[in-house]
Amino acid sequence: MDSIAIQSSVRNLADAYTRFFKKQNSAPRFKSKKNNVQSYTTKQTNENIAVVGNKIKLPKLGLVRFAKSREVEGRIVNATVRRNPSGRYFVSLLVETEVQELPKTHSYIGIDVGLKDFAILSDG
Repeated sequence: MDSIAIQSSVRNLADAYTRFFKKQNSAPRFKSKKNNVQSYTTKQTNENIAVVGNKIKLPKLGLVRFAKSREVEGRIVNATVRRNPSGRYFVSLLVETEVQELPKTHSYIGIDVGLKDFAILSDG
């Protein structure tokens, strides 16, 4: 595990205690290695996370083969690697993208959502 992942878990613990002392949450509980769901998060620094074909480059792990569900568009911010109870590993990427603003049309429409008809629009 890389140092950024350890820093991330310490930051999460500090946030949990901050929320506890502000009376927003209950006290943080110890989670052992035998916990069903295990995960770690690492940040993007110096292009240490990259998608190369059907492989992903992760710190300390190198190139790892993965099944890409969609193309990665934009700048990768962080990656979370998670192991589910059956032992399969999943990676989720947080990506920063440009949002295109839609042109303003200055027209309005009302939508009535019902049980008999799913949606009825005010323009017919």
